[in-house]
Amino acid sequence: MKHVRFSVSVPATSANLGPGFDAVGMALALRVRAEVESSSRFELRFEPGPDAPSHDGFEAAILRAMRRMTPELPRVRVRVTNGIPLGKGLGSSAAATVLGLSVAARARNIPLRRANLARLACELEGHPDNALPAVFGSVVIAASSDPRAYVRLRAPRELRALVVVPSICLSTPASRALLPERYERADVVFTAQRAALLGAALASGSWNELGEAMRDRVHQPYRVPQIPGMAEALALRDGALIGSALSGAGPAMIALLRPRGAWPALARRLEACFERAGIAARSLPLQLCARGLLVAKA
Repeated sequence: MKHVRFSVSVPATSANLGPGFDAVGMALALRVRAEVESSSRFELRFEPGPDAPSHDGFEAAILRAMRRMTPELPRVRVRVTNGIPLGKGLGSSAAATVLGLSVAARARNIPLRRANLARLACELEGHPDNALPAVFGSVVIAASSDPRAYVRLRAPRELRALVVVPSICLSTPASRALLPERYERADVVFTAQRAALLGAALASGSWNELGEAMRDRVHQPYRVPQIPGMAEALALRDGALIGSALSGAGPAMIALLRPRGAWPALARRLEACFERAGIAARSLPLQLCARGLLVAKA
């Protein structure tokens, strides 16, 4: 194999945004980054930091994706610096998957169109709401895991996100297990109406509608009680706040803010909701991310 040296980075994502269950996701300006160079053997190393993996789940997701691309791991040294809180509903699994696919393809000099990368990422993840914005960036609305059935919207410059991360973990499989097998028709209609409104508001820039559009009766009522303080946080009203929802399966929440909203005061109010329930929380003010996967020569 000829000498290679390159970098890969993938953004965090927030999925669902309330009623867009397994369908809507947006990329956020937090990234996992990998520096890759030729070596005598394969090596994967994580740089120290507050979001460095504390167990092997993140590493396993990267390796699974790499082996999906090439059964024999390439002889490269991969140094990963992670800025995405793990196990918090911010798309770390999708980011690891896209990272692994991209590293393996580039190291092996395998041509990989972004559409094919998206297909593989959706296949490995099982749903498109995190995988597609991780690949393409911006806001993505998808009808299935087939990456041909999606619409990519521009990342609204008028909006900012405030992600509040409580200091507990809630795995996606455990969170999915909370959902019922059957739903009342009224709840399905309620959620379908707001999912349609969510897509229309994001596409048209009708930000004032997002507060209502981000309400949900399909997954949040079953997940929120498992996260102390979340019900109070989602019920909070503030002049800076447009709408809020669980981020993915939680336990983080995402609040969408007005352009000149006073986010520090809002962050303190939201963190206090969790602290009153005995849970520490930290807030991350973030831009929405127009660009997904980035690969560059080092």
